[in-house]
Amino acid sequence: MISRRNLVRAVGAAGIAGIAGCSGGGDSDQSGGSDGGSSGGTSTGDDSSDGSSGNTQRFAVSMKSMGQAGLYVQGQAAKWYTQDRDDVEIVILDAQFDASKQTQDAINAINQGLDGILLNPFDAKASRQIVEAAAEEDIPVMNFDTATLSEDIVMGALFGQYAGGQVAGERFTEMIDEKGIENPKVITSVFNFESTTSQARLYGFTENIPDSVEVVNRIESDGTPEDSAPATQSALQANPDVDAIYSNNVGSGMGALTALQQMDMYHKKDHEDHVMAFGIDGGPELNQRIGSGYYDFAIDQPLHMYAPLTLELMWDYLEGGESALPKVGDTVKPGEDLSIENKTVEGIKPWSNQFWGPAEMTEYEAEDKAWWPWMKCQHATISQDNADASYLYGNVYREIEGSN
Repeated sequence: MISRRNLVRAVGAAGIAGIAGCSGGGDSDQSGGSDGGSSGGTSTGDDSSDGSSGNTQRFAVSMKSMGQAGLYVQGQAAKWYTQDRDDVEIVILDAQFDASKQTQDAINAINQGLDGILLNPFDAKASRQIVEAAAEEDIPVMNFDTATLSEDIVMGALFGQYAGGQVAGERFTEMIDEKGIENPKVITSVFNFESTTSQARLYGFTENIPDSVEVVNRIESDGTPEDSAPATQSALQANPDVDAIYSNNVGSGMGALTALQQMDMYHKKDHEDHVMAFGIDGGPELNQRIGSGYYDFAIDQPLHMYAPLTLELMWDYLEGGESALPKVGDTVKPGEDLSIENKTVEGIKPWSNQFWGPAEMTEYEAEDKAWWPWMKCQHATISQDNADASYLYGNVYREIEGSN
């Protein structure tokens, strides 16, 4: 596989040689590139100038953080997926939940030469600077998991946040019907509510439950168990007859379970005093709690599939431009239109069940504007029956990282 950075440099060098052998002036600007090509700028010379060989493609995976299991798996999956390929180099950039650091690290990587950027932005607007810097060098940028508000994003592969909350609301409705609860009371626990992701996950739930459901308290935290547990405990003390807790991320879910334990309200599903606990996101420990019956269910994203999916899309784009990508209105089906190779990593097959699809191609909309083509990925519902499945990101993390 030829790096397009080096291909562009070679074309530039040949152009300079041709111009040197000609007489006369005229417009010597030959900077027009092919779709999705990456510019080598004014740099010429041998391949070692940017530390990579002429047959190696170099991609940066810019992560908002690598400090949580789900985020760590998202970034590391790019390396797992390409570990058998000598023609691909993956550079993971850990922003540590700092927008300024994410921008500076990405720009530094751009200056060292890249064929593409997989961007998991911490801030939807601040990350525009990364996209603008990449666009100046003709380096394609694709979003995954979270979004940048920039029209220069080539494509994004994201979970439907509102849809995840909606599925949780519909499943909760089924449970209260099964239990015959007439006027159920629920606590909602959300992370940083300035986040549009957090808002969508909450409204997807609250707008799809019966009017008879009373939300008695909404807890807001930073989304960690440490921050959400005390607030959840206070809410339980004020509402000891609550029927359920909905958490819109894994940390809040773990915080809910901690609070239930502290209040002596921690019971399995078959216990008459069980408080239903459920939400969005599984995780290494939360999956085990689902398996043992303490947490009812979780709507799980294909976190460890985002980077492989985006890489496959990026390769298609680098090879054939926009015409090689799925279009808005298409339905992208695993095994037919796009697939992640079912590779073995550390003795397990993380991509054996490609539940990311079928994915509808739509447009990512925010602030009353459509920004870029969005491949809206599907989810998996984690229940007691499949909580130990090897294709769930929490179990992938536990198996691969736990063995190291």
